[in-house]
Amino acid sequence: MSSPGFWIEALGLFAACLTTSSFLPQAIRIWRTRSARDVSLVMYLMMAAGNTLWLVYGILIGSVSMIFANATCLLMVASVLVLKVRDMLQPNLLVEIVAAEAAVGAPGQPVNSNEIPATPRKPPAAA
Repeated sequence: MSSPGFWIEALGLFAACLTTSSFLPQAIRIWRTRSARDVSLVMYLMMAAGNTLWLVYGILIGSVSMIFANATCLLMVASVLVLKVRDMLQPNLLVEIVAAEAAVGAPGQPVNSNEIPATPRKPPAAA
């Protein structure tokens, strides 16, 4: 039989896999939608700081599961943080579109094609 320490460490590694991979769906969603607008910057900064401290703690006590979990989790949290900061630094696309359309239209003229009055259509010719 194996020592109890092995099974305790195995339990820790399994827990680490579950909690660490929980950040992956958020990172994938941000990557696919190209938007991190709804992600809390403060939450991810706090999580990164906490993971860093847990990683240091794991190194100090020599726990493989803590080192693995927190190093991996820190990488995932950092990737979400990078995407969030990148999103925050990009100008608002909607504001850019509206500004570009407003610059094209003369005063009193429609700003976009939805405001242009439709030209009357001729009825189709009878067969």
